[in-house]
Amino acid sequence: NLVGNHELYNFDRAKLADASWLRHGDREYYSFAPAAGWRVIVLDPYQLALIGHAQDDPRRREAVELIGRENPGVHPSGSGGEWFAHVDGEARRFVPYNGGFGHEQISWLRAELEVAARADERVIILCHVIIHPKACGGSTMAWDYREALAAIGSEEAGGCVAAVLCGHDHFGQYHLDDVGVHHCTFCSPLNKGDEGTAFGHIHVWDDQLEIRGPRVDDLLPAQRSGKPTGRPSAVACEGNALTAPCESVTLPLRKPSLRLKQNGAAGSTAVAS
Repeated sequence: NLVGNHELYNFDRAKLADASWLRHGDREYYSFAPAAGWRVIVLDPYQLALIGHAQDDPRRREAVELIGRENPGVHPSGSGGEWFAHVDGEARRFVPYNGGFGHEQISWLRAELEVAARADERVIILCHVIIHPKACGGSTMAWDYREALAAIGSEEAGGCVAAVLCGHDHFGQYHLDDVGVHHCTFCSPLNKGDEGTAFGHIHVWDDQLEIRGPRVDDLLPAQRSGKPTGRPSAVACEGNALTAPCESVTLPLRKPSLRLKQNGAAGSTAVAS
């Protein structure tokens, strides 16, 4: 489970820290290795935020100072004001429904990626808020997304990141960046209502990620506002024990990785999305 803005609208960090489904409530970033050769890194994009923190929390005070510099249309309370009256382009990200990773988490991310690269692990990053401006409509990125991208593309990371999986932008987006990272922003199920199919599985192989779902466009769009996103085409597939007949999109990985093994044989693992 990932912490997003809607959790923080309804619960403060102290309450989230007591939630049974969170591991590190107040600082919800961590990593784990689900299979040999792979590591999942979970990021917390609201370490710096106007929402969720107590008024005197240093992270909130830092957020107030940052927003005050970057967007004078936002009230320090996080509500009211004219959020988009004084900003355009990528500066539109400096609004209360986004947040930042902060220096401590970025340093931790760099260290985790370096360890993964040295261990010949491939990495999948999970984060509610988008990390790449081309993986959204342009206003739903983390405040310090540039620092996160610099860590992902660093020499120390060695190209170990296979994909960044996000939400937040309800209309979804896909982008393959210059270092071969697949940035997947999944659509909100709210878009399609009760009849929607914005769900699926990701099958992880040594040379590709395969996204399967009843209708992949409901989950990861091939077009946005009439323009192609660059996402590979979906094809019909028969499904398996996890999925009924469905569609599949294959995202090839540029760098070979250790083969996932299941019961001693090469195979795949599935991650719900």
